[in-house]
Amino acid sequence: MSPYTSLLENYTAKARTLNQRLRALSFVRLFLFAAFIYCGYKSMRTGDTLFIAGTVVFFIAFLLIVRLYDKLEGITAFYKALVRINKDEIAFLSGEPSMYASGGEYANPHHPYSYDLDIFGERGLYAYLNRCSTAFGRDALAQNLLHPDTTAIKQRQEAIAELSGKIEFRQHLQAYGSMHETKDKELRDLKAWIQSPVGFTNKALYYSLLLFPLVTVGSLVYYFVTGNDKGADLFYVLFVVNLIISFAFGRKIAAHLSVSTSVNKLLQQYAGQLKLIEQEKFESPLLQAWQQRITTQQGTASKSIGTLASLFNYLETVVNLLVSILLNGIVQFHVHVLYKLERWKEQNGNKIFDWLQLLGDMEALNSFANLAHNNPDFCTPELSATETLSADNMGHLLIRKEKRVTNSVSFAGEKFMILTGSNMSGKSTFLRTLGVNLLLARSGSMVCATRFVFYPYDVYVSMRITDSLQDSESFFYAELKRLETIIAHLEAGNKTFILLDEILRGTNSNDKRNGTIGLIRKLQRMQACGIIATHDVVVADLIQEYPGYISNNCFESEIVNDELLFDYKLKQGVCTKLSASFLMKKLGVID
Repeated sequence: MSPYTSLLENYTAKARTLNQRLRALSFVRLFLFAAFIYCGYKSMRTGDTLFIAGTVVFFIAFLLIVRLYDKLEGITAFYKALVRINKDEIAFLSGEPSMYASGGEYANPHHPYSYDLDIFGERGLYAYLNRCSTAFGRDALAQNLLHPDTTAIKQRQEAIAELSGKIEFRQHLQAYGSMHETKDKELRDLKAWIQSPVGFTNKALYYSLLLFPLVTVGSLVYYFVTGNDKGADLFYVLFVVNLIISFAFGRKIAAHLSVSTSVNKLLQQYAGQLKLIEQEKFESPLLQAWQQRITTQQGTASKSIGTLASLFNYLETVVNLLVSILLNGIVQFHVHVLYKLERWKEQNGNKIFDWLQLLGDMEALNSFANLAHNNPDFCTPELSATETLSADNMGHLLIRKEKRVTNSVSFAGEKFMILTGSNMSGKSTFLRTLGVNLLLARSGSMVCATRFVFYPYDVYVSMRITDSLQDSESFFYAELKRLETIIAHLEAGNKTFILLDEILRGTNSNDKRNGTIGLIRKLQRMQACGIIATHDVVVADLIQEYPGYISNNCFESEIVNDELLFDYKLKQGVCTKLSASFLMKKLGVID
């Protein structure tokens, strides 16, 4: 039985039980509210002490049940999220498209490789990997793919290997994050609040204002104990004074209130996720270091963010006019909340986004760990200190296993491969296969191969160049600019792996051939490593000029029973069989 199937059954049963409890509590809540109304009505009509006591008891019981119901409702939502996560994972493994964000907003045709290697978009690599439930996680995963920290590859490999076995931790973190959909406005509001100047933090003023609530409560106690009307008179005067003081802070309170209504649930979600990270036991140094980052002398990040969420929650009671008048008239309640909020911002405002970025980094690592868990036959790449790249039985992870054709390749000897082959023989897929696995290895991820040894090259690809009407830029000129960028990057001394697919398509065949040969010669002078795929078999003659630098490989096709067949297996040598004219005749395009 799949672990996801087992988890789905357990979480479904738990969610069903919690739903039943919710229905029972809903009935009890309704009963207590009705009893409160009834006793309240009878107490006003009769003045009977029993009904007065009943009114108080039923009201307190109602409030307790409401609080319990809200807590249980949150737990139920959490288990329903876990049910949904496991259903989605089972569907994904059966071949259905990913249910998660495809990262289309990160697509950039000018990036060195992301557009060419289909990183973003429907059925792209990002959608295949993504298991992030927060905006910080989605951003972190995109950055791991676009700009990985190649100095921490081994540490990330260890962390991903550990997380791959912590399926419940990963799913719980994801479930907490998915309970409230993060909106851009909420994050903007939170960031604006954090970056706004700190206001009411004057301790002397705050503690002097505390005197009024203390005397107010004292006068009320004095009145109840002694029955002296002077205590009541003083209470009424101070009640009005407290309201005036609270009203004086009204504008500042309102400014904070505009934020609290949008970020309160979001902060509760982040606090729950960070608490999971704080409580989990980790062995890898990277994950242990992350835990230390969210623990301070003042406490943990989850506790601190939970406190902020509670303060915003308390602040929202100001919208209830009756409650607001009572609380502020007696103890200046919202003035205290305002002071605590400003103090929190002063002490933790510069830390919160570091904590949330760490949460995002953890979600991104969880996505790579999920890939490792789902594909136990993938390997952990071996990092090399010297320039090399070799792979055994390497395939493209986006192709389903039953249809995937794997190939082995090595650049331990010759550094540059000229790849020839007919149309549809698999040249472009092979380039993308190598490119995707190399960028996964650079991110610390497992790769689709039985063995993968690599130097953490920069990766530059020219496969899918687009023209730009807005920039008055032709397809041909856009391609030349990409090649110029690659050369400039190499000339700056950067160790770079290059993937080129049928370059200079916007010019005539002779010009294209001369340009391709000229480019390869320049790459040889810089000892660049990479592959160029071409239909022009004459280019392969360069092996005679640079026998220790260039290797020739190809993808071949066979015509069997008037059908064109491809095995998609990489072979040594130059392609000798072409398919374009055969296919055109077969389809009736030419005679």
